[in-house]
Amino acid sequence: MSLSALTDLVACIQATEASQAELKSLLKNLQTHEEVLIQHMPQLDEAAQVLTPHLHTLGLVFILNVKGSAVPLSNVAAVQIFIAQCRRLLLGCDPVQVQMVPSQFVAVCTKFSAACLTARAPLSAVRPLHAAALALQPTTSHFTPLHAECLKACLLAKTYSAALPLLAQELLQVDRDATLVTPRDLLLFHYYAGMIYTGLKRYKAALESFALCVSAPTHVLNAIMLEAYKKCLLCSLIETGELPRLPKYVSPAIARPIKSLAAYSEFADAFATGDGAKLRESLQKHTAAFEADRNLGLARQCMPARMRRSIKQLTETYLTLSLTQIASIAGLESEAAAARQIREMILADEIHASIDEAKGMVHFLERPERYVSHASAVLMESALQGAIRLAGKLNELHASLASDQNYLLRTNQERAPMLDDEGLLSK
Repeated sequence: MSLSALTDLVACIQATEASQAELKSLLKNLQTHEEVLIQHMPQLDEAAQVLTPHLHTLGLVFILNVKGSAVPLSNVAAVQIFIAQCRRLLLGCDPVQVQMVPSQFVAVCTKFSAACLTARAPLSAVRPLHAAALALQPTTSHFTPLHAECLKACLLAKTYSAALPLLAQELLQVDRDATLVTPRDLLLFHYYAGMIYTGLKRYKAALESFALCVSAPTHVLNAIMLEAYKKCLLCSLIETGELPRLPKYVSPAIARPIKSLAAYSEFADAFATGDGAKLRESLQKHTAAFEADRNLGLARQCMPARMRRSIKQLTETYLTLSLTQIASIAGLESEAAAARQIREMILADEIHASIDEAKGMVHFLERPERYVSHASAVLMESALQGAIRLAGKLNELHASLASDQNYLLRTNQERAPMLDDEGLLSK
């Protein structure tokens, strides 16, 4: 096939204006002439270079999608060039054009992510994938498969805070046609979110994310959900001191298997006894299982968590205790260790107390906050506004579901046998 065919196609891409009609015409042209790109693989680098990302997003998506299918991951130089080309596109793409070709765009992003991981450069993927996820979203409340892909890059690059802007979005909308998001993408998003919050030691948020993953509707056992439960249990022990309280609608497909996780069940039982020696013994016994699941670090965090919880419980019963008594009850090795732990908890605002060093006594105090300050009023106002906003979104989802044809059809089918039974009973 002559080179002029590629030249003509690139010229067509460059000449296209940003109007919807012209973009649709270009899209049809690109779909028709995709074979031209495949036949001129060696010239695609030059073609991509002359195109501007925010003006020629459609053309670049098709070019890089074709090229990504042919780049050998073993060729370091070729992979680096492909990574640079994708970064240029993703950081400067036009959302309108991106949303016209979700399938090809997601394919490019997936290949780009794989290339970055192959090059052991996950950090290079973080910012471009973040930008790509935002570009693919029809609204800021839509899930996309690129959300999970970006979180994975953040995890591998150990840049947990870079994921927080995506995690701060109120993601409620799932539109498979618009974004190609799948149930697996949703599971991975919540699983990765939990891991990121764990890395940031925000165990309450991690617990919520893992619980969302575990409680997703399913009819078959899913490995992602099972791994999420293991981490959910450990985060729950750290944050609440007890087993996670999963909702009643958790699928039996996952509810039954989690009861047979012997290492985790025994560890939770040891934690519940409040005996530090038993907990250490259980941790040593199941170290291999935790290590195989990559949960050993999280399991070890349960040790100081149990100790802090023991001290917190003392504040509910006693006004004054000696450091010796606290060390004995909490399983600490000395008075100095108890004093050090008390200071850390005071600084972290976990307890309110004062230490009398001379007498070796600790005086537990009531919480000084009376919720009458300006900061408390601002916090309360923010919480109320959040609740109002959430109620509005819930009403919108309810209205959308009530008019969904598939939902109404399924509901009618489920009600039909019940109505038949009622008719027989009335006779």
